[in-house]
Amino acid sequence: MPSCSCGKIFLTMKLIAKYNRINIIATIAVLLVASICYYFIVRYVLIHQLDNTLKVEEAEILNYIKQNNRLPEATNYRDQHTRFESSDNPVKRKFSNNSSNEERNHKSNAYRQLVFPVTANGKSYKASVTRSEEEMEDLVLIIVLITIGIIIFLLLILFITNRLLLRKIWKPFYDTLHSIKTFNLSNKGYSNITPADIDEFRDLDAAVNAMTAQIINDYDTLKNFADNASHEMQTPLAILNSKLDLLIQESGLTETHTKQLQSMYDAITRLTKLNQSLLLLTKIENNQFTNTDELRVDNLIEEKLQQLEDLITAGHLQVHTELQPVTIKMNDYLADILLNNLIGNSIRHNADNGSINIFVNEEKLLISNTGPFLDFDPAQVFDRFKKGNHSQGAGLGLAIVKQICDKYQFEISYTFENNLHSFEIGWH
Repeated sequence: MPSCSCGKIFLTMKLIAKYNRINIIATIAVLLVASICYYFIVRYVLIHQLDNTLKVEEAEILNYIKQNNRLPEATNYRDQHTRFESSDNPVKRKFSNNSSNEERNHKSNAYRQLVFPVTANGKSYKASVTRSEEEMEDLVLIIVLITIGIIIFLLLILFITNRLLLRKIWKPFYDTLHSIKTFNLSNKGYSNITPADIDEFRDLDAAVNAMTAQIINDYDTLKNFADNASHEMQTPLAILNSKLDLLIQESGLTETHTKQLQSMYDAITRLTKLNQSLLLLTKIENNQFTNTDELRVDNLIEEKLQQLEDLITAGHLQVHTELQPVTIKMNDYLADILLNNLIGNSIRHNADNGSINIFVNEEKLLISNTGPFLDFDPAQVFDRFKKGNHSQGAGLGLAIVKQICDKYQFEISYTFENNLHSFEIGWH
């Protein structure tokens, strides 16, 4: 199983979702601060208006005393109270906030009060005019509720607008991203014909086009070189192989010469197989095996086991099979290469008197075998030219298997458990 050495889990989200989250949080914060400021501003304005009303009452009282040289009658209305108290000490004119409890409703009411000095009949009085803030508080509450409703409405409109408008604005970006994801060197399948009216997206698409054009050019150059090199190597390798065959058959060769010629012959044979494997990989990568057939995997395995029966007998191996009828659609030549490499590996890299287990059903193919431990990282088992010290091959067999599985979108994995090397291929 894959593991993470850093021990951390990174959460990701889409750019639009992250932008919406930041934008909405910032908007809520701004509107919240603005609402608080708005509340205090409105309250200040209403209190100032209430103070002006108290000043009008003050002016009327002073005007009444001036005309009649006596105090007006004290009033005690529900929302306004007027009181006069004699005072021997100087009275300072001031505004203040008071509260009183109503016994009927058992609640506290807030009042705004103006205290000022008056003189009538040669006596000094402390006059106080008190006006209820209940209407003002009700008005402030209505304003706050309306403000909250407007904020919620604006946030809803903002969210819907972002969802619809930003999705449309970012469409060229997602089209470019989809084109990159579906890009395939084999068929040069990069295309993005969606016109973008945003400079940044146009620049991005132009950069991706330039990059893919360079990649395709480099790939074509490398592919042509590999094709030409592989084909050109076949003729001299065949000539060397035939000449060595003739030399080995010559009479009069000493034992030393024979061993040297045999070493050269083995090296040429390995080089020939390496060239054939590289050429096969190139053909698979170039998607040259386009023909497909309905193949019975269980029948192919039985045929392959019959072909390799001599090698199995020579290694004193026990083969256990459990083959269910399974049909897959793939190229018959690649299917033969796939099974030949996997079963061949299980024979060559097995132990004396070892065993091979082959299981096939509608979901997977599982080939297990006994054998020595790998002397390299198991994660590199499908890498090219990766082989252990006990292997005499070129290290391309499993790389070819992996390439074939990738072509048909099969999932292949390797495990070593209970002293068994197991290769599993999922058909889905």
